[in-house]
Amino acid sequence: MSAPAPVAVVGAGWAGAAAAHRLHRLGLAVHVYERAPVTGGHSRAERLRGVLYEPNGPHIFHTANPEVAALVGRHGMARRYEHRVLTEVYLHEDDDAPRLLAWPPQVSELRELPLWPRVAAELAARPRTPSRTDLEAYCVSIMGRTLFDLFIRDYTEKQWGRSAHELSAAFAPGRLELRDDGYRRLFRDPWEFFPPDGPQTVIDSLLVGVPVTTGARLGIGDLDDLARRHSAVVLTAPLDEFTGRTGELAWRGIRTVSCYEPTHGPGSTATPGYVVNRPSHRVPYTRTVETKHASGQRVQGTVVSYEYPGSAERHYPVPTPDRRYERRNAELKDVIRARSPIPVHFCGRLADYTYINQDRAIEQGLACARQVADHLLHAADAPTRPVRTENRSPA
Repeated sequence: MSAPAPVAVVGAGWAGAAAAHRLHRLGLAVHVYERAPVTGGHSRAERLRGVLYEPNGPHIFHTANPEVAALVGRHGMARRYEHRVLTEVYLHEDDDAPRLLAWPPQVSELRELPLWPRVAAELAARPRTPSRTDLEAYCVSIMGRTLFDLFIRDYTEKQWGRSAHELSAAFAPGRLELRDDGYRRLFRDPWEFFPPDGPQTVIDSLLVGVPVTTGARLGIGDLDDLARRHSAVVLTAPLDEFTGRTGELAWRGIRTVSCYEPTHGPGSTATPGYVVNRPSHRVPYTRTVETKHASGQRVQGTVVSYEYPGSAERHYPVPTPDRRYERRNAELKDVIRARSPIPVHFCGRLADYTYINQDRAIEQGLACARQVADHLLHAADAPTRPVRTENRSPA
């Protein structure tokens, strides 16, 4: 059997790193191309005056997948962490003293609020089955109108630049709930970590032994050149950008303003928690993030990051009820497949235009690597068989 030619992996975030790592372990030659000057994608952390912070938002690693947990554990994801989130809410329009409550909302806390009788009446009137019409309908059907207005309505309008009824409810069941069991951690997965030096240290470990070219701005016009050096491509980049069709997909980005603040001791922090949601329109940012709560750094000072919505970055795909952008993303995959002389495989949040967590991106990368390996090894066994350029996403 002749050795298969190298595989090109475009993107060095979680999906690309997982795919490259698995292909490398399978004995296939891999080359990773990353547009940024560094690896790590959106999960990368940085340092300001020695303090770790996250320029693209908080990235707590959690999973219920034992294979994924074992994989990241072998590469340095060893520091356990239990993530809790707080929300600052104003109980009425004239309120000048916001309350700090748990997120997701806890019934035990809500019972202590003066608006509890109204909330209780709305909870008693909830439908037996949550509505999936849109995000607003889903939220109101599980927590009532009052809690939706307090916790979600304004936050959604700030974060997404549109009202909740303009968004799909598809991602809501795994991210929005009302709790009456006293469980305070945000995630229920059995494995939850925050590496003390940031997630990119794990990504870099996954890429050991794999050549990486940073600063590589690849697009659809580079497929012919890639085909001269590789037998397959794994694409994790946003497809509107890759095809040069900016504007055909809707994205929502954040602009983070990170500020160093002195503290009274090495372990001191400046805010009540790692993540504090600020849903009210009275506040221009959506939340504060103080990574020191999660990293456990014992250093003087801290960094508080303020997330302002509406940047041009491609942080979040926009899930509409009619799935218009998901359909357009699927069409862009067909455009790329038809244009490429070699098979192209897709995985990850950006290429699949889907709102997923880090562990799911790793799962997709591993599945994509298996698909690529099966294809290349099969082609090597049957060299006279025509190579198909059509393939399917593992997602």
